[in-house]
Amino acid sequence: MKKYIKSLTALNTLTLNNPNQDEINRYAESDLFWAANKNKPIPNRQVRKGNIYQFEFGKNYIPEMSYEHRGLVIGVSGKLLYVLPICSYNNRIDAHRNAYHPKDNPESKSNFFLLKGEDFPFLSHDSVLKLNDLRSVSFLRIKYKQDNGYIDPHSETYQAIEWLVFTKYFFNYSYAYHKLQEENQALNAELSQCQETLTHQRETLRDKLSAYEFDPESWAYIKHILDTE
Repeated sequence: MKKYIKSLTALNTLTLNNPNQDEINRYAESDLFWAANKNKPIPNRQVRKGNIYQFEFGKNYIPEMSYEHRGLVIGVSGKLLYVLPICSYNNRIDAHRNAYHPKDNPESKSNFFLLKGEDFPFLSHDSVLKLNDLRSVSFLRIKYKQDNGYIDPHSETYQAIEWLVFTKYFFNYSYAYHKLQEENQALNAELSQCQETLTHQRETLRDKLSAYEFDPESWAYIKHILDTE
């Protein structure tokens, strides 16, 4: 109990010295949400990759995402969700202005992915995904599902998001995978060139052999050999 009273005293001191009333309200709401849901059973609900929910991320340190924000579900494991937080776009922040966008800024190495409000029905304004702040959260952190909140996992946008997350968290593996892709493309190109050369050589040989007279059985056997890939 002494530790609890000590923690309340520390929180009260912090609150009284905090000039940001909005933040005070937000962490008060966070505590109320936690207290209301702490002892609830984990809900049995179907959550899919690509869903957008409103989450209560709780009180955290800067630059971690805190309090209530939207999030994109990119994975489900038991009763844990893997979520990328979404926050409003702010053109006064350099990192936001340099956010990755598949058309407008495809070469960006930013930790943010720009989601334009005009492209997504669940957004009323431009927002950014925090690619480098992947969270594992309980189903209990879900406040509600965003209206029209969904990015199709088969879409180019979602595929780009997932690939960028992979490259940021597993750089060595993604680099090795990219190199293997390049080598595979080179080998496929070489194989295709070899096939074209062999096809040309087969046709040339066929033309030359057609000038000779063979009995039907021999000619059928030669054609069989030439037609075999």
